[in-house]
Amino acid sequence: MTIYYDAGTILKSVGALTEQDAILPVGTDLDVRLAYINDALGEWSDAYTWQDLRVQYPVITNNQSTTSIGLPSNFRQPLSSVWEYTDNGNKIEHQLILGEDRFNRDADTREAYISGPILSKSIQFINALPSGVSLMIDYMAFPSSVATMTDFVPISSSQYLVKRVASMVFQARGDSRFPQLYAEAQRLLANTIEEQNVPFGRLNRIPMNTFGFTMGVDG
Repeated sequence: MTIYYDAGTILKSVGALTEQDAILPVGTDLDVRLAYINDALGEWSDAYTWQDLRVQYPVITNNQSTTSIGLPSNFRQPLSSVWEYTDNGNKIEHQLILGEDRFNRDADTREAYISGPILSKSIQFINALPSGVSLMIDYMAFPSSVATMTDFVPISSSQYLVKRVASMVFQARGDSRFPQLYAEAQRLLANTIEEQNVPFGRLNRIPMNTFGFTMGVDG
């Protein structure tokens, strides 16, 4: 089971590395380290399409001619087409196209495109939908920012976050331990990407001893 931690727990672990004591920062130091957490979360979110940031967004049209549906402010990029769920249990795909391709579509097309500025994007349908249509789209979200020590960090790779924030502290101090801790954070990040690419769990890193037995040759 994945355990998510609040910012205070992360900062205690950071303190154990940087101060040799699991203490919480106060005042300006707290503000700085919360900013480091958000910087590290930004770096992490840019590195991969994380399951932690995958969101399923359901919506039901509520007027007789729906051509636009607003998206949440944490929307970053789509991860699926828009799917319409019919009353008889079937699904209809509304493929997403580039906005500039919308002009050459016909009256029967079931397509849509993403429009609008960052933090205020919407799905625009080429042809209007009636009221009461159930829709679903998967999207990748921006990570939630951390403002207080009780805010939970939206990342399952907590040890990466601890090492990366601690390396930022060392970097700001000009501490010679910065490169080593930064490298450790990057190794943990790479491991997390590798683990996410393995279906149903982590890689088995226990070496297999075949005792000289060669598959297809012996036995």
